[in-house]
Order: sequence, then structure tokens, then C-alpha cells
Amino acid sequence: MPKRGGGRVRNWKGGDHFEHDDRAFNSGTRRVIFKQNTNKGKNKFRNWNDAKLLLDDDVDMGASGHLQHRKGSYRGRGGRLNSPPPRALHKKKFITGVLPWYQITIPYGAKHEKDVIFKALLSHISPDIFVPHYFKIEGNAAIFYVDDVKIAEKLFHADRKIMMPNGFKMILVVRNSVPRININAEMQEKMKLAMAKRYNAATKALDLTKFHADPELADVFCALFRPIIMLAAIDIIAENIPDLEALNLNDNKLHGIEHLKILSTKFKNLKILYMGDNRIPSIAALEPLKSLTLVELYLKGNPLVNRFSDHETYISDVRKKFPKLLRLDGEDLPPVIGFDVNEELSLPPRQQSFLIDPNGQDLVREFLKQYYAIYDSESRQPLLDAYHESATMSLTVAYKNYEERNVASLKLHAYIPNSRNLLRIQERDLRRRSLKTGRLQVVSFLSDLPKTTHDLMGFAVDLIVFRPTMIVLTMNGVFKETMTPRNPTRSFHRTFIIVPNATGGFCIMNDMLSVTNTTKEQEEKAFSSCPPIAVPAPAVACASAAAPAAAQAIATPGQDDTQKMMLTMLSQQTGMNEHWSINCLQETGWDFQRALFIFNQLQSEGKIPPEAFVK
Repeated sequence: MPKRGGGRVRNWKGGDHFEHDDRAFNSGTRRVIFKQNTNKGKNKFRNWNDAKLLLDDDVDMGASGHLQHRKGSYRGRGGRLNSPPPRALHKKKFITGVLPWYQITIPYGAKHEKDVIFKALLSHISPDIFVPHYFKIEGNAAIFYVDDVKIAEKLFHADRKIMMPNGFKMILVVRNSVPRININAEMQEKMKLAMAKRYNAATKALDLTKFHADPELADVFCALFRPIIMLAAIDIIAENIPDLEALNLNDNKLHGIEHLKILSTKFKNLKILYMGDNRIPSIAALEPLKSLTLVELYLKGNPLVNRFSDHETYISDVRKKFPKLLRLDGEDLPPVIGFDVNEELSLPPRQQSFLIDPNGQDLVREFLKQYYAIYDSESRQPLLDAYHESATMSLTVAYKNYEERNVASLKLHAYIPNSRNLLRIQERDLRRRSLKTGRLQVVSFLSDLPKTTHDLMGFAVDLIVFRPTMIVLTMNGVFKETMTPRNPTRSFHRTFIIVPNATGGFCIMNDMLSVTNTTKEQEEKAFSSCPPIAVPAPAVACASAAAPAAAQAIATPGQDDTQKMMLTMLSQQTGMNEHWSINCLQETGWDFQRALFIFNQLQSEGKIPPEAFVK
């Protein structure tokens, strides 16, 4: 019993082509015979492709008196009314391919001469013209390629619209396809012959414009936009023209040019490069070519040029890639604005540190020594006296490269949660919360960071502002995490803004810390010349016999009033009696801030005896 839908399924072979009878008849009405339907209105075709074959052969969809389709009255499978029409009856649409190459297949094209086929095609799409590439006969079909999407679309719509001399309409099958590549010795020899005709020995210039259309390559696919063919061409050029100075690659459908970075190693003398009328999408795509020392470049006709609304910006961006460029897109470029400096002039030697005022050297040295003595100690709480009441602090963290994220010893997890990288943190509230404000928040935050020891001798310090009202101090260096497994070494950059405080000393108003991993060079030099930090202890252990002499010295007429003021302030802030306060100041060279730091450190460690506070 036949299956539902009726009709016998034909098993066509994949390479078969069936010619449709599209000849026009001058006789009267076409004869139509209706076979009695034994399937009670059901469609006798197994699929719509079979139905389409008969419709294409026998039905003129636009002629009067012939079968026409009415909206809403179509009977689909099973004889149902208002069924949607089959897709085969919809108008086909041309779809643009990724590559600009299209294969054109003419079933039964072998019946006609090549000239007859192309004359009919050119007549139909006139005034447009095209050049067919790689024409061949396969079985009973004629096949060729075109490299223009506009021509491919016109040929697509010419399907069954061109009447041939034998009375049949030409069938055209268009699909996006690139010819097969087979680079062998024969093809390489043909490429050599084509290049030899295009080389100008006087100017050492090779013109490969639209290379695939060269007559020498008519029977082989040699499109330079395919990397394998371009690299083969470069090898041939390097072998035969190693001193090449100018290369023209115009109109070769080039789009991805990453493989062209080899040009700088193959052709050391290449100064002129033409790449116009290609498909290079952006300035960034030229990155593989920036190692070439070009003096002339041609890019007109590429999509990247249309991305710029301002011609000056276009020139500027191209010059960033090729700073030696003198000519662009056939026009001379204006000279680069620069300074009249002798290129042989050497730069001054690198300095470990820079001081805007030499008078600040001792202050900076003592400040860093005292600050990091406390920072690297067991407790950082004494740093409360080093910061202003309204001090602010921020931390930024970054990896030098992506691979560091996957190495356990290089991970910066202890710092990243509090990182305030403004390029990554866009939320206003998160930015506010990651900024530590007030000395209590600052010192509490510092206390939570990993315990460290710093390489003070390896610091690079810059004192960029040194005024009575403000000091700006920046430093670079390395530190080692002492309580972390494997004791990793980190690199840091830090900026302190220091202002006077109400007691006559100085305090930190702003602290900006940046942490990353060390370079290989920093790792090798870290702690190679750094002695242990020795914190000068105040005179808390001195004999009591020295007290009368010190007190007498303070009371002596002509003694510096500043020292008397420092003695009073230290005694008030620490609670120590005059005897211990004098000894502390004398041992620190009457440096009030240093004396206060050391007192706080020793007090936190319980090293100051109770008698120091007996007045």
C-alpha cells in the first residue's frame, strides 16, 4: 500500500543535474491533464522539492490563464484550507558570504561553448562586466568563480531568466565558496613567472596588484588573501628579491594580515608598502606591520579609513604605528613637530633618589627609618600618632601579566578585596567604602595587611615638594611577607603627603599605596645590601645621675627655647616626667617626631619602666 502523500520517491544522485523545459511555446493554451485523485485530496508529492520541479517546468507564475496562488485559499497537506505556502514557493534571497569569492555552477553548461555562456551572462547583467576565474567543466556542468559580491548577486537573480539558443533557460547556482588550494612545484613556478613580469629592477619594486587575476595564473587559484598562498609568495620573493624596497599589494581582498609580520624579517630594506582597496578593518589590524620602517604607505580603499571622520586624526593614528612615515595615501605628510635635539645626545645617568631640596635629606631618612621600623614590627598600632586625625588612605593592586593569577605564590588575594582601582570600580558607593578616612580606619586597615619586612637600602625615594606647610614624598621598593607561606616578595609604590601637626611635629595627611609582584631583577637584588633596622632607644636605661646635668642644661640662660617647648610637649603627650623626657630627646638628637615614634613603640612593647611616669 502506498504511503500517505502518494507518489514514488526518486533517489537522485548527488552529482546529477536535471534540465528544465523552460522553452516558450507560440501555440495556444497549454494542455493540462488532471489525473484522478485517489488519495482524497491529499498531496501526492512526498516533499515540496518534487512539487517545485513540476511547477518550475510547467507553470508560469505570472501568466494570465495559468495556475495562480491566492492568499488564504492554499490547501496544504491533508487538503486543509489556509495552510501556509511551502518555502519552495517563497522568493529566494541572496546571502552575502564572509569571503568575497563565489562559485557559479551552470547545470548542463557543458552543452554550450564557453564564449556562448559568458556572452549571454554579460548581455543580461549589462552594463556591469565581470572576469570569470578558473572556468572548468565537471561532468555535464560548467563551473567558474567570481570575486565580486555585486556580480555574484546579479548572477544569483539571473537564474532561469536567460534564454539559451537551444530554447532552454539557463540555471545558475550561486554559493559562497573559495577555490581549492594545492600549492605544488608547478604552481610555484607559475607564481615566479608572474612575479618576474611584475618586478622593476631599477626601483626594486614588485607590483602584485590583483595578483589572482594575472594571465599566468588563469588556471590556478592564487589569491593572496589566503595566508598559505601569501606566505608561499613571500618565500618566493625573499629567495629571488631579498633586497626588495617597494611592494604593492593593492586590490587583493586582504582582511586578516597577522601573518604579514614576517615581512620585517624577510625584507630588511622594505620602505614602501601599498595595501589599498583591500578589506583591512581597523588601525589595530596594522599592528603586525609596525616593526617595518616604512616611509610610504597606501591604505585608501580600506574600511579602516572610513572609520575616521577627521583626516588629521587618521594621519596621527597611522603615524603612531609608523613614526618614520613621510607619505600616506599618495600625499606628502607635514613634518612631525619635535625638538631640535641631537639624536646622539645621551640621557643623564639614572639616580636612585631625587631631592627637590637637599635640606630635606635627613628628615626623609629619619622619617622612613622610624615609620617602617613600626610598620615592620609586631604591632602597627603606634602608627596612630603618625597620621592626621582626618588622614585618608587608598590601596591599588595589579598583576603584571595574566599568567601571575594562576601561580599560588604570586596571587595577591590579601590585597585585592580592598583594592581601589578606579578603572575597575565604577560604583560610587564602593569607591567611597574602599577609601579609608580618619587615622583609626587607616591604622586598623594597615594592621590587617600581611606582616612585612622592607628592604630600606633598596628604596628609590623622591622628595618632590619640601615646604614648611607640606612635604610630598614618593618611594618605590620591595618588601617580604614574613607570615605568609613561602614568604613571597612584593613590589610597591607609595606616596605620602605630610603636613605639620598642632604639636610642632609632622603627620601624614594622605597615603597612597600600590602593590604588585616583583620583577625578576627586583627579586635578585632584594635584601642584598640591607642591614637589620636598628632603632635607637631613648635614654630610658641611662643612670639617674645624668638627670641633674640635663635639667641644668635646660635651665641654663641662652638655651634654645624650641628645645624647652619640645620637652614640655613630649612630657605632656607621653606622661613621662622631665628626667625621662630629656633623655629621650637627647638620644634622638632633639628630633621630636622621632622621639615620639620610639616612645610609642617601646611603650607598646612594655619596655618603659613605671618610674618614668612618676612626677
